[in-house]
This record gives sequence, structure tokens and C-alpha cells, in this order.
Amino acid sequence: MEKNCKIPKLYGLNEVSRILGIPKGTLYNMKWRGLLPCFKIGKHIRMTEEHMMQVINMGGKLYGN
Repeated sequence: MEKNCKIPKLYGLNEVSRILGIPKGTLYNMKWRGLLPCFKIGKHIRMTEEHMMQVINMGGKLYGN
């Protein structure tokens, strides 16, 4: 393992919803449609700050607008 390996902070959808001001249902819908950059650990959906920045940078384009 690398000595400088840094593990990013992981956020659950409750936290992401609060931080981004997006309803949790919308986040689940985006994940179901394959539009949410995230990953699963077991049953848990997790996002990093980089994933959240991708959502912000995509803006309205997430739904094909």
C-alpha cells in the first residue's frame, strides 16, 4: 500500500441532500437512471466531494435539459 494513500471522506445521501439542497428522492431517482456519480458499499450509497462537484458542474444537464 502507498504511504501517501489518502482515503476521501464519504457522504451518505442524507448528508449529500442537505449539502447540495437536493431532495433525497431526486438523488435516488438520479442514481436509478444512472446519472448520479456514486458507489455502493453493501446496501449503502456513498459519494465523495468529487462526486458532488460533478453533480454541481453538470447542473440542469443531469436530466437531459
